Amino acid sequence: MSKLAGGALLHSVTIDRDSDVPIYRQLEASLRRLILDGSLAAGQKLPSTRELAQDLGISRITVTNVYDQIIAEGYATARTGSGTFVADGLDTEAFPRIRTPKHQSRTADVEISDRARALTGTKAAARYGKIDPFRPGVPALDHFPAKLWGKYLSEAITQEDRHGMSYGEFKGSLALRHEIARHLRDARGMKVEADRIIITSGAQQAFVLIAFVLLERGDTVWYEDPGHVAGRDVMQFMGANVAPVPIDDEGLDLDHAIRTQPRPSLIFTTPSHQQPLGTTMSLGRRLALLNHAQDASAWIIEDDYDSEFRFRGRPLPALAALDGAERVLYTGTFSKSMFAAMRLGYVVVPTALADSFAQARNLLGQNSSTVVEEAMARFMKDGRFVEHIRKMRKLYRARRDVLMQALATHCPDVLTPETTDAGMHLVAWLRDGVDDEIAHRALLEAGIDSLPLSVYCQTPFARQALVLGFSGVDEADISRLVRRVGEVLRTLPR
Repeated sequence: MSKLAGGALLHSVTIDRDSDVPIYRQLEASLRRLILDGSLAAGQKLPSTRELAQDLGISRITVTNVYDQIIAEGYATARTGSGTFVADGLDTEAFPRIRTPKHQSRTADVEISDRARALTGTKAAARYGKIDPFRPGVPALDHFPAKLWGKYLSEAITQEDRHGMSYGEFKGSLALRHEIARHLRDARGMKVEADRIIITSGAQQAFVLIAFVLLERGDTVWYEDPGHVAGRDVMQFMGANVAPVPIDDEGLDLDHAIRTQPRPSLIFTTPSHQQPLGTTMSLGRRLALLNHAQDASAWIIEDDYDSEFRFRGRPLPALAALDGAERVLYTGTFSKSMFAAMRLGYVVVPTALADSFAQARNLLGQNSSTVVEEAMARFMKDGRFVEHIRKMRKLYRARRDVLMQALATHCPDVLTPETTDAGMHLVAWLRDGVDDEIAHRALLEAGIDSLPLSVYCQTPFARQALVLGFSGVDEADISRLVRRVGEVLRTLPR
């Protein structure tokens, strides 16, 4: 840039006309940077508005408005008849000199809270982006009634009172809470009123609310091992002592927990379809667990994440359906029954805790959309949700059967699958001492997803396994993909 008469040399001011950032914003940012990094010294005169506009090829009015803005912000001053100058006496505390870092800072080098630092070690991060086959927890998106759902969304946002376009209701949509209560009564045997239901942005937010409302630092949480990863990490980050409890053939091993662990404040369990092993908790164990919770004044978290998809007989009654003392906090999600991006779930809480949970939801983030809540309420009221569940239950059973057959045909020497009568995934035991983390990474490189069983475990598990989701994989592709799984696993060290 040539010398600008009567003003500073502004070599580094450039305008990118292809940028989405408006020209005036680009010029403001450039002038602030030059002042803050010392390129323009205090008292130095800036080019006239005419000169700078001509040099940059932009409107003089634009430059005038930019100068007015940086004057208003204290970066510059105007002197009548003389021009515009960099302000004198800038407070270096308020306007620190900008330096180019010698190297990119790492998380370990910057000041963040201990809580945030601990988050870097979690294994619970959702896998974003492209969905690879056999990823656990993915519904059959290829069979989702997208056009029908779009109709309900359109109705929800165009309703006359526009109520759904505001913040909605304190506990979430009353209409949706009524429909959830009816669904739980019909499908899970629970007698629950809408006032006890808090709408969340999924099961994970429900776990956060539970930990926030009920846990003090140092409290003990009995937690299934192996068990739900994200819920476990939330309890740990809240300062709880998360005590692992093994799973036997009846579910959470209550006797082991009583013998070896401190008295609990919370007990986390997935009784209908244990996550990830698939065990169903026996009636005797359910009753014993409820009695122990009442005697210990402990709360139980019942995570009922995929209970709708039972392939033999009707879905079992929930643990909460047996709870006469209101010790169970029941969490549900539509991420598995509908799709994850809708970000919708709920937690059923004891009557005495409902207002506290609603306040916590309000403070920690109203993350569910009121429009989606209204659409889901209508979807359920019209019977579409039950219809969808029935179709998916039949489809998932067929996909499970195809996967079991394919594993028997193509992988008998490397994988031994565990039969499952419910859910969206199965556990396949690795043979010959193959490490499940190594197997998981090798399959990912081949475009095939899974989860290693070890990621669910607090303590070392006796056997290594992969968790394979079948619900989101087309039957026509399963055999070919499983053949590839076998090929990859056979190359791994034993």
